[in-house]
Amino acid sequence: MLKTCGDAHYRYLDMRDAEPGDRFFHLRHQPYSDVVTAIEAVEVLTVEKKTLQCRVEGRGKPWKLRRQAEHIHCYLADDPVFQQLQYTFTRAQRIQQAKDWVRQAPPERFDEPVLEAIERWHGTG
Repeated sequence: MLKTCGDAHYRYLDMRDAEPGDRFFHLRHQPYSDVVTAIEAVEVLTVEKKTLQCRVEGRGKPWKLRRQAEHIHCYLADDPVFQQLQYTFTRAQRIQQAKDWVRQAPPERFDEPVLEAIERWHGTG
């Protein structure tokens, strides 16, 4: 059974006690950055002496992990740190989608009530 170790500043999953069927979440980052690009649901399929075979939701190919004590960027669903990270990630995605909609909208879509609402929200109206 997987367990979370560490403190509020440095959290990790201890994979030494992983069992088939264990589920966790992996945060994928942009290379050389702290920007999270995806949150992936992962399930442990098989446990070998030095490796774990895992299935990542949405991928066909199994993911091979080393069976070691510390795996950073991996969290259990009930971890409060992960819940906050997931909330922040999904909110940032929604904000980016809204920005894209506004950027791509034709000018005639911005009638007076829409402009007034944006100005009120921005604090300039």
